[in-house]
Amino acid sequence: MPSLFCVPNKKKAKKQEGTPRVETTKVLEVYVTSVNNVTRSTDTIGKIDPYVIVYANGINIGKTKHVDNATSCVLNEVFLIKPKGDPRSVQYRFDLMDKDDIGDDDEVGSGQFNPAQEEALENQIVHLKYKGNDIGSITISVKIKDVIVV
Repeated sequence: MPSLFCVPNKKKAKKQEGTPRVETTKVLEVYVTSVNNVTRSTDTIGKIDPYVIVYANGINIGKTKHVDNATSCVLNEVFLIKPKGDPRSVQYRFDLMDKDDIGDDDEVGSGQFNPAQEEALENQIVHLKYKGNDIGSITISVKIKDVIVV
């Protein structure tokens, strides 16, 4: 797991007798679990080679590895971010792409996830669209964690 660079959020844990005060901050683990039942093809021969680009509040936070010839696949990749404010206020966009060996990669579809509108943040289905049409989905989870600032 990558190292974390944490900025204090001024939250202090209660000091217990004989235990030094511990400062924590919130980080988000964004899991891209799977690509599911993609119906749009951008290749003339074979299936797409899917990967997902992840955005948080419009900022590219990373992309998954691609999988060869798949309309459904397991990715199981995680991205860590430190939100500036309320962790549930972060807006996510997921772009499903088709890796091409020749030329530019193709956009297959995209979807959005707003944690503020959801009760649960784990195992969420994000429906993907291309030009207004449903083309499949991805499964994601967002975990809010407290980490110790040292």
